[in-house]
Amino acid sequence: MARRKTAPEAPARRELILAEAASLFARKGVAATTVREIADAVDIQAGSLYHWFESKEEMVDELLTGAMDDLSSWYQEAVEAETEPLPRLRGLVHAAFKVIAAHPDACTVYLRDYAYLATLPRFAHLNEASLRVRSLWIDTLEAGIAAGDFRADLAPDLVYRYLTYPLWLSVGWHQSSGHSLEQLEEQFLGLVLDGVTPRTAVVPAAAGRTPAKSAGKGKNSTGKNSTATKSTGTKSTSAPRSAGTRRKAAGTPAD
Repeated sequence: MARRKTAPEAPARRELILAEAASLFARKGVAATTVREIADAVDIQAGSLYHWFESKEEMVDELLTGAMDDLSSWYQEAVEAETEPLPRLRGLVHAAFKVIAAHPDACTVYLRDYAYLATLPRFAHLNEASLRVRSLWIDTLEAGIAAGDFRADLAPDLVYRYLTYPLWLSVGWHQSSGHSLEQLEEQFLGLVLDGVTPRTAVVPAAAGRTPAKSAGKGKNSTGKNSTATKSTGTKSTSAPRSAGTRRKAAGTPAD
């Protein structure tokens, strides 16, 4: 006689099925993964799978909802933990890397299959959640621009896209890169903070690191105070560049 499943076995079995399904979704894509393949991965009959999940879409929904719930929660914690825009931006990046570490398959599925899932009414709530977390980034960027912590020429919506898309892409290649997520986060933060802050701003260093002195203010590279321009009633002019320097500058593409 077959042994009846005890109460503790039920959630464990369900979690195993979802984990195997997530791995298949991440490798093959949602549309290309069949219920039979998922059943084979956990060594059960395809029909038995419906005892645990009503459909393949329910598995995808549960997988992505879990990741999105953590993302929303950790983003909110990052925003509430800091009052200044720059540390808050650092916290948002850290929260995103936490989600990548905790939900790698879900992040891969969301990134690759979002266009397909967006056509299904069941997943409309994911778009709503995405808009909510997007607003936390946009609000942080706008606050930083208003406070003078971030460059005034930044377009928050574009910066949000430029930052988050490559951030999520790291889920697909960080293992083959030979670098840990912690190392990627440190590198990413260095690029982000250098890019969004004014050229004369001092970027707060990560814990245990000494921030570099900003260029263009205070002391120069020799450690001496920069010479101030005396007011003589005439406009001061900068030293002329050589013709070669002018030609090089003219050929440099804009950012």
